[in-house]
Amino acid sequence: MKRSMIVAILLSAAHLGWGQAASPTVNSTPRLLPTADSEQTAHIVGIEPLLRQLAIVQGQRGCGPTVSLEELTMRQQLLEEVQSATLDVDGVLAEIANEQGQLSNLRTSLQSKRDKTVARLNTAALLTGSAAGTAVSATQFNTIGSRTNNVGDGFGIGAGVASTIFSVMATRKQNGPLGKVGETPNMLAPLFDVSPVLSTFYPPTVLQYLRTVPGNENPLRGTRLEQLKAQWVQSGRIEGTDTTTRRHQILALTSSSASEVNVSISDLSNRIALLIDVSGRVSLMKRDLAVIMLSYIRKPAACATPQGEEHR
Repeated sequence: MKRSMIVAILLSAAHLGWGQAASPTVNSTPRLLPTADSEQTAHIVGIEPLLRQLAIVQGQRGCGPTVSLEELTMRQQLLEEVQSATLDVDGVLAEIANEQGQLSNLRTSLQSKRDKTVARLNTAALLTGSAAGTAVSATQFNTIGSRTNNVGDGFGIGAGVASTIFSVMATRKQNGPLGKVGETPNMLAPLFDVSPVLSTFYPPTVLQYLRTVPGNENPLRGTRLEQLKAQWVQSGRIEGTDTTTRRHQILALTSSSASEVNVSISDLSNRIALLIDVSGRVSLMKRDLAVIMLSYIRKPAACATPQGEEHR
């Protein structure tokens, strides 16, 4: 009797375990799109409900050739929503490119002034050293006398000091002069909680995309914007803590028409590099939008024939 009860219990447990393994999880939600990032972007843009409805309609049609008016309407609506989001991203990228161009022109101007100044100082150091060497050599003949030799030695020492001073000045001028950023957008301002000016604007969807953790990454790594800032701190482009240096850096990164803010060549190069990083991260949103469209234009793999051709 005991043996039969044990056997019955084992069979029941085995049947229950097989049933759980064979049946899908009740709480699991089928993935709408191939990647987690594309699903997240669909949610941010607000087209996730439309995608679910379209998936239901396409599932009911199966591999049939006839497309209903309802499906065509949903596709058109999806196309319009994706196109609108794409234009929002393009607008942000255009403003960033505009700011980069203006900053590059200012940097080129400051570099040109710096190069001229450094070239003049180096030339002065070279001429001073050469002239001093010639003068000292000319006064060192024994037939001229010791007084002339002493004068030549003094002249050589003075010229050597002057040449050294010119060289030091040329080294110090390597940083270049300071300039002021004119009427230009400051696309980094909203990212550092600074007031934007002129045409600086991030659409809500793009800003939410930057302030969201990537769908396929650990939340502990932070949002896309937090990851960018961590990279900037690690590379030494900005200070990691709220110090006077960091505040000056942010002023240089976000200045526009403020007359009291002076920027150097290094500040401009730093700002352009950060804009390139932001542009690259925002551009990934277009990749996700492309995945969304391609996922509903291509036919599913289940509609392929054994020869690898799709049903028409």
